[in-house]
Amino acid sequence: MSESDNQKIKPFIKKYPWPRRRFIRRVLITAIDVAASILTRWEVTGRENIPSQGPLLVVGNHFHFLDTVAPIFTTGWPIEFIGDLVMPNAPPIMRLFPNAWQTLKIQQGTPNFEALLASQAILAQKGVLVIYPEGHVHPGPLRPALPGAAYMALRTGVPILPMGTISDNDWKLFETISEKKRRLQIFTQIGEVFGPIETSNPERPTREEIKAAGDLIMTKIAALLPQAYRGEFDPELA
Repeated sequence: MSESDNQKIKPFIKKYPWPRRRFIRRVLITAIDVAASILTRWEVTGRENIPSQGPLLVVGNHFHFLDTVAPIFTTGWPIEFIGDLVMPNAPPIMRLFPNAWQTLKIQQGTPNFEALLASQAILAQKGVLVIYPEGHVHPGPLRPALPGAAYMALRTGVPILPMGTISDNDWKLFETISEKKRRLQIFTQIGEVFGPIETSNPERPTREEIKAAGDLIMTKIAALLPQAYRGEFDPELA
């Protein structure tokens, strides 16, 4: 990170210390662990790939609102999220969690300087930041990445940890219990850390570099998902 970047993020390091909201987030982490053990059968593979500390950028698919829990459940860290400010299709209960956690809010299509500088400040403190490259929730397969995750990876030069999370029964948590008389099955696979991704100019990566980095990130996520969910990023098509 350049000296000019360091100067820009200094106020944000004070505003967004890593880790923050420790008590509230620990309570939420505990609640997630209890709920997951009661309501789901959650199988996690690749935990050995999780580094002992940051800085770290975590990326994953975003097929359902519940898959945002995966980085918390699998790591137990008080991680930071960049999340959608609007969440137009989210059920009301799922809007409570980002507010309690205090995720960094962005609005698609705007510069989002506050969230971007806060994210850089968190990573500069060896924090862990989660970005879902596709942006909004959508049904599988994978879609092309928006610029945010790639830009952050190129700008900060931090290692990247990919995750892939899917569920059976179309993520119908309570319907699975009431109708099928069993717990919902969730599968998370954690890949190997990769990066940093090279760029000719970390302060101003080119559009071509951002596009290439986004495609690389999506390919790493795709490799952790069943073939039906990979879409155009199936490594076997390369």
